[in-house]
Amino acid sequence: MIKKRLIWHIYPSYVILSLLAMAAVMVTASRIARSFYYERTDQQLSSACRLITEQLAAQPELLPGDAMNALCKTLAEKSGCRVTVILPDGLVIGDSERDPATMDKHQNREEVLAAVANGLGRSERPSDTLKQDMMYVAVPLILGGQHRATVRTALSLNQVDQALTSMWWQTVWNGLFIALVAGLAALLISRRISHPLEQIRESAASWHWDDPAEKRLPSSDIMEVDTLTRALNTMRDHLRTRVTTIKQQHDEQSTLLSCMTEAVLAVDSQKKLIKMNQAAEALFQIQANASLGKNIMEVIRNADLLDLVNQTFASGAPEQREIFLPDVHTYLLGSGSVLHSADGRRLGAVVALNDITHMRKLERMRRDFVADVSHELRTPITSILGFAETLSTSPVEDEAQREHFLDIIHKQSMRLQTIVEDLLALSSIENETEQGEVELHAGQIATVMRGAVQACQSQADEKQIQLEIACPEPLQAHMNLHLLQQAVMNLIGNAVKFSEPESTVTILGVELEEEIALQVRDQGAGIGPEHHTRLFERFYRVDKGRSRRLGGTGLGLAIVKHIALAHNGRVAVESEHGKGSTFSIYLPKG
Repeated sequence: MIKKRLIWHIYPSYVILSLLAMAAVMVTASRIARSFYYERTDQQLSSACRLITEQLAAQPELLPGDAMNALCKTLAEKSGCRVTVILPDGLVIGDSERDPATMDKHQNREEVLAAVANGLGRSERPSDTLKQDMMYVAVPLILGGQHRATVRTALSLNQVDQALTSMWWQTVWNGLFIALVAGLAALLISRRISHPLEQIRESAASWHWDDPAEKRLPSSDIMEVDTLTRALNTMRDHLRTRVTTIKQQHDEQSTLLSCMTEAVLAVDSQKKLIKMNQAAEALFQIQANASLGKNIMEVIRNADLLDLVNQTFASGAPEQREIFLPDVHTYLLGSGSVLHSADGRRLGAVVALNDITHMRKLERMRRDFVADVSHELRTPITSILGFAETLSTSPVEDEAQREHFLDIIHKQSMRLQTIVEDLLALSSIENETEQGEVELHAGQIATVMRGAVQACQSQADEKQIQLEIACPEPLQAHMNLHLLQQAVMNLIGNAVKFSEPESTVTILGVELEEEIALQVRDQGAGIGPEHHTRLFERFYRVDKGRSRRLGGTGLGLAIVKHIALAHNGRVAVESEHGKGSTFSIYLPKG
């Protein structure tokens, strides 16, 4: 359907109605004028005919032919119509237009017959004599009580038609002028009606819902348009309030979803994605713009997640399920809930995914820690119990053997005590770090290194290992002197244990761009790269048999790591088989 502006609905109707009205007026006026002219002509002819009859009736006898003919011409000039006198036998004895001698008899003329019969006759017909349409009126002439002749007057209808034609054209031109004026008036009226509506349309099209200072629609002196304007202004105010509320709710919802660390997915009743937050995009490595509107099976190919969605739809109640993502080796705890509308219709479902990988790792570390602690404690406890039972149940006669058993019990007790002390130290460092109780003060790195070397010197002398310090004296860092010295002592002790006799262990202090590095470098057998990521775990050993034989508890490097964390630093290792190892503690500057 072709759409047209309001003015083209109103204006043509006004113009057509105006033209139809003018046409009706013109036709009616033409008919009335024609009837009026014909009646007036009839009256004129009737009056003229009676006057002529009265004048002739005043004569005692009919005038002779020439005199009658002359009288007809005279009367015609005075009345302005054709005058004819006809005898009862139809002979014309006088006519104002033609010679009576040349005229036919008129006894059968319609008007003549009607005049004789009724006293007055009328007719409209073409004249055989003048060859044009004429209107005739005839009256009988009575002399001495006898019908002596018939007087007839006539007038050409061409004159009437000319007058009517002149009046018609005058009416047409006047009608066209009036129609033009009416058309202009209709145009102005149409514009006056449509212009406020155009203003309403333009203003409504330019509305900005976020601009509270925007002007309202202008009022109009047309009551209906003004009512519409006020209704639209009221509707605009309500819509602006609702749009503002919806926009605010949308912004709040988007902000909340974007700030959530949990991945959130929402699907409709057809299981098509309708919403997802940034955490979900990052977790599944997909773009929301390219994924929304697609079925979740097309976007995320994970059987556990799809089972959770299906189970949520099937039960209609909140569901939970553990989800594993093998690509990124991530464990998730998925919680699914059904979305309902205000009227209770099921719209879809929402799934929240919480990353529990760290929790799983902590659980694994806890299990490993319990197993490692049990394993580490079981060996000395078993030895102590075994030799103690032997001494208590079976007397040992050999003093040397008895001393040997007691020495084993003492060594295992000392080993057990060392393990417990390391565990307590590690626990203390963790608690102080979490509670922020580790006090850091500016101090010289060289002082820490000299104290650690002094504490480990006797151990190094036993294997004739040389300890060398290379650290600038001005090098400083914020530290806890006791803890940092303990960490360096642990690194030096490990280096001495696993180095060959008569080798060298170097303790370095290096200033980097943003950090200060404390490094302990040995010339031992080195450590394979497959062990680097787990070296700082509790009770982790590269060579368990050799570590126990050398008296290690497996907690030294773990203590070093937590001391570095207490200083807001980190630890690292560089090592290759046959090229020794370098353990480093990195502390932030300042």
